Amino acid sequence: MAFGMQFGEIKMDLTETGVTLRDLYGWPGWVIEVDIDWSTWSARTVRDIPPPRTRSNARRPTDDPELVRRIRKAAEAAKELPRSSIWVVSLALPTPHKKKANGEQLRAATIATMYNYALNLGLSPKRAISEVYDLPLVEAEGERAQPSRKFERWIEQARKTINPETGKPYLQPYVSELHAPRRWPIGRGHPLEPRRAQPAIPEPVREGPYAGRVLTLRVLRTAPPDWAAQEAREQGARMVGPDLIIEGRWSNGEEPPSLPVLRGVSPGETPRRVQALVKELEGRYPGAKVTATVTAQAMGQPPSAD
Repeated sequence: MAFGMQFGEIKMDLTETGVTLRDLYGWPGWVIEVDIDWSTWSARTVRDIPPPRTRSNARRPTDDPELVRRIRKAAEAAKELPRSSIWVVSLALPTPHKKKANGEQLRAATIATMYNYALNLGLSPKRAISEVYDLPLVEAEGERAQPSRKFERWIEQARKTINPETGKPYLQPYVSELHAPRRWPIGRGHPLEPRRAQPAIPEPVREGPYAGRVLTLRVLRTAPPDWAAQEAREQGARMVGPDLIIEGRWSNGEEPPSLPVLRGVSPGETPRRVQALVKELEGRYPGAKVTATVTAQAMGQPPSAD
């Protein structure tokens, strides 16, 4: 059985053994198979299958280490959909690293697409592009992350290079109201989320007996029954627990309120159900600010091995 998704021209299928990708940029007709260790969701073997009538000595996708790295990341990140699609989209675009005919224009188009796509996913374009294309990002505690000079050069190029189809630059001049990353209302703890960004939804004026207090929620997922988890492992799959556990903490140290267990919530439904709970609690405690972080484990990802 396979579960299929499509991002632009790229087709991705989750199968019993891993991930299959088709129609990567520059490799029409090639099929890429990535074996996945489901217990850790880590990529193992990467194989490429050529289209019919391909010469035996033809260059292959797996000959390109930079491409293989992004293929592995795209396969491993499939557990984080939709935000992981930033990796899959990169496979539908020419790499900005290599020199080629019409290179500046191709690079500008790639970077502009990745920048805008990251914004749409609630990610930091600076973090996303640096991570996808393996660029250094220097971070000091309490300060904004400093990107590499190559990143800055690519962004400048994308803002100056004219798209012949529109007559405008591929990446529009920076306007903070339009182009600054924004924090989504329900944090997912995603490594590419912006750290110091303004919220996507402006903060309301809060009035009421709980004004000035913050109730912080942390969302976890129950473990699946042992028998079901074992059965899934025998079939080369993983099973996630059915229910969400909500932990709460008041900013003033008071005893947290009694919080419900959300029963029968799939990973895909989790953000919406948590958002509904946040609104319910803000109504129960007038004036309070309620924030929530959905852990990666609650979104169905395997727990980190420390």
